[in-house]
Amino acid sequence: MLVIGSQYWNSVHGRTQGEAMQDEEGLQTMRTLARNIVWTLNSINGKELPKKEAKIATNFIR
Repeated sequence: MLVIGSQYWNSVHGRTQGEAMQDEEGLQTMRTLARNIVWTLNSINGKELPKKEAKIATNFIR
């Protein structure tokens, strides 16, 4: 079984509609997960590992 990771917990946080789209760190985690899934699926063709984004840190205390 393959377990594909990203950079942290695979989640995006928000309480109201549209608020999750403001969670930049969570969205980056989802993009990283998506790239890693694509790479894993294409790995049998010898493709290279995707380039990493610069880390985004979010403070959830507002």
